[in-house]
Amino acid sequence: MADESDNDSFESKLGRALDSFRGAFEGVPTDLSAKQKSIGASDKTWVSWLIILSFLIVWWLALMIAVSVIFLAIYFVGISGGLAISVSGLLAYIILIPLTLLFIHVDGSLDRIKEMLRFGSVKRTLILILAIPILVTIIDFILTVVYGFAWLGIFGEPSTNTDLGTSWESGSVDIALLFLSVAIVTPIVEELMFRGYILDAINRKHSDWTAIIWSSILFGLIHIDPFVGGQAFMGGIIYGWIRVRTGSLLPSIAGHMMWNMLALMLTYL
Repeated sequence: MADESDNDSFESKLGRALDSFRGAFEGVPTDLSAKQKSIGASDKTWVSWLIILSFLIVWWLALMIAVSVIFLAIYFVGISGGLAISVSGLLAYIILIPLTLLFIHVDGSLDRIKEMLRFGSVKRTLILILAIPILVTIIDFILTVVYGFAWLGIFGEPSTNTDLGTSWESGSVDIALLFLSVAIVTPIVEELMFRGYILDAINRKHSDWTAIIWSSILFGLIHIDPFVGGQAFMGGIIYGWIRVRTGSLLPSIAGHMMWNMLALMLTYL
């Protein structure tokens, strides 16, 4: 009798734990409703794609122009190259936030984005911004190691420029601003654009996996460097799948932050 009681107690606790875990993802529907699918600026698929690509080109050009102008202005004032890189990247991505939100307003739903950024209970928050991102970062790291060896075997040593003008020997302000730019602000803005706007915009006209793959391809392309672009594509697949499965942007943002922080510590500093 005691064994049966213990088994019932264990099964009951396990059931409650699973229900609690599933409850962490309650909020934004993972599947777009008919109403949400009609939110876009156009009902025509080709027009919708034209809008997506046009917005992406404008977004990328705005980033490149802002980084260049701010960097030159700061550099010619006499600020060091490393600090100028960090500050220009930081300010450029901050400028992109209202532009990204404008795209979502025109061809999406700001209310849906707000729901995808909802924290909820403490348990839900810990799962979304800690547990899932840690697992995602481990998987991404393993895939990147395999990808790196494959690239080395096929194309040879990557020619990626890893010099951001800042190292562990730099001042604390330089290092702090680099981390703020690359590991905090950049992931937030890129996830808003690619897993917030672009993935949903494609998903309105196509399947989940079509949206995940194409948003990841576009995410890889903006990184320009072929080796880094391949890494970004793999990360985009993982972040996109997590976004679709959880209905939240929080895991992809947190995972992207962890990955960029790891990359800074192991490669760029």
